Amino acid sequence: MADIKSTQTRPKYHFRFLALDRVNMNATPCRMSVEADTESEARKLLAPHFILSFAARLPLEVRHV
Repeated sequence: MADIKSTQTRPKYHFRFLALDRVNMNATPCRMSVEADTESEARKLLAPHFILSFAARLPLEVRHV
């Protein structure tokens, strides 16, 4: 039987954050980018290591016509 939830219909995005290292608070903020389905999922990947400020959500595929 086919699964009702298809992952093929969910678009993935590049989420970008301004990040501060949790260990070294004197470090310069840097831009972090991660591929995920949702902002929440992206934050779960980076939050253990960085303090995050949301910057952008970009489509994974960009087609210029």
